[in-house]
Amino acid sequence: MDIKLKISTIILTFLAMVMPTQRILSQNPSADVGLRTVVIDPGHGGKDPGTAGPDRKNDEKHIVLKISRLLGEKIKKEYPEVKVVYTRNGDTFPKLTDRIRIAQDNNADLFISIHCNANAKKTVSGSSAHILSRKDTRNPDRDLFDENLELTKLENSVIEFEDDQSSYTEDSAADQILNSLLFHANFDHSLLFAQLIVDNLAVNPFHKWGKGIHQNDFHLLKKMTCPAVLVETAFLSNPNERQLLVSPKWQEEISQRLFNAFKEYKTRYDATVSPASEAQISSEPSSEYYGIQIMGLGRLLKDNDPALKGLTVTPVKATDSSVYKYIYGTYQTGEAAKEALPAVRKKFPEAFVVKVIGTKVEIYK
Repeated sequence: MDIKLKISTIILTFLAMVMPTQRILSQNPSADVGLRTVVIDPGHGGKDPGTAGPDRKNDEKHIVLKISRLLGEKIKKEYPEVKVVYTRNGDTFPKLTDRIRIAQDNNADLFISIHCNANAKKTVSGSSAHILSRKDTRNPDRDLFDENLELTKLENSVIEFEDDQSSYTEDSAADQILNSLLFHANFDHSLLFAQLIVDNLAVNPFHKWGKGIHQNDFHLLKKMTCPAVLVETAFLSNPNERQLLVSPKWQEEISQRLFNAFKEYKTRYDATVSPASEAQISSEPSSEYYGIQIMGLGRLLKDNDPALKGLTVTPVKATDSSVYKYIYGTYQTGEAAKEALPAVRKKFPEAFVVKVIGTKVEIYK
């Protein structure tokens, strides 16, 4: 791990201990909060075998399904209150949009996508965790979506197996803004969980591949409304690691290591949350005003949450949505909101002006 990432990880670990990140069930404001739903995504499946194994029974799709099931069973046994959802529980082929929808429909608190890696060079080996990121903190002009292109193309190639690819057209301006807000809202916790994955998984006989934590433009991660990590357990293309990946003993060991990371993450996550009142949420149908949206998030934050950077905001959530939109200010006109926008963008560069009508939020142009 480079020194900058190491320092960032230490800071984020501290923030995770003090930062309240919560999700409220609108049907029951007094319900327990914390990490209540995890979606486990066994990569590939059905007509998409992923990386080919030594035989058809040990293609990537079969290996990651076994590991995913083992991980899910460990979570259910240790935490019966946690809902475990699989994007597939057999040799089926859910589209990327289906995997995203499953996470959103279940109000997931964490999304874990499990894969095996591959490389043309059979000597390449190691474990890694991948998160969605955009900018290099040391070089803001450098777009990290351009890095790790070989792996990105490999994982995104699943689209080729889908009959209808129309949903993967270029994002609209509104979609790009939403993607950016979701990225900023979930980055800290995605990075924290990714680091725990690497710390637990990439130990003897495995090791870190490259930096251990990588940043990629995976379609699967782009529209997640919760922290999300794609795990590359090891290289199926490497003869030594392939022997481990196809072994039931090591599938059990890998799932245990992933569970250890989950357990530590959940402990830290749950220590930061507490019940909050739905009165915090703007839901008055007659209310109409202009404001500045600073983020969209699948969790309800406390007023003093460090993620808000000192701003007083109003969370707005439509009844048919799992995303809270955080709105700063109440202005009578859009132009008044625009005048305040430059000051807000000093803290939230992606912020933009919106018109709020009850629980409906529209971009104001």
